[in-house]
Amino acid sequence: CTEKLEWALIRADGCARGSLPVFDPKHKESKASVYLAGVLIQELLWQRSGSELLLCGPAKICKAVKDAYSIGGAYEFEVKSMPHVCGHPEKPFVTRIVDKIEDLPAAKDTPQVCGKDASGCRLAFDLGKSDIKTVA
Repeated sequence: CTEKLEWALIRADGCARGSLPVFDPKHKESKASVYLAGVLIQELLWQRSGSELLLCGPAKICKAVKDAYSIGGAYEFEVKSMPHVCGHPEKPFVTRIVDKIEDLPAAKDTPQVCGKDASGCRLAFDLGKSDIKTVA
C-alpha cells in the first residue's frame, strides 16, 4: 500500500485523527481498504464522538467512505446518533472530503474528568465486539 487515507473527527473540545495505508483504488482489494477505514472510524466515533468527519486521500476511497457515513449508508446509525451523543440534535453529522492533508485540523485531545465515587449504580458501555459481556 503506497497511498494513505487520513481522517479527522471534529468535536466541540478537540479533534481525533486517524490514518490508514490503503490499496490503490484500481487494486482488486481496494474494497478492503474502504471496509477497514469504515470500522476504524466507527470505533473512533464511539470512543471520542464527533460532529463532523473530514476525509483526505484517494478520491475513490474517500467517496466510498463518505457514502458509507451518509444517510442510507452502512454507518447510518452513527450518522443519526452522533448529533444526539454530542448534545446538538438539531445539527446533522457531516462528512466532507478535503483536497489536501493540510486542510485537516491537528489532533487535539482534552482530558475528561470523571467522578471518583464508585458507589451506586453504574452504566457500562462496551466498545468491543465480543459476544461475552461482564458488568459488575
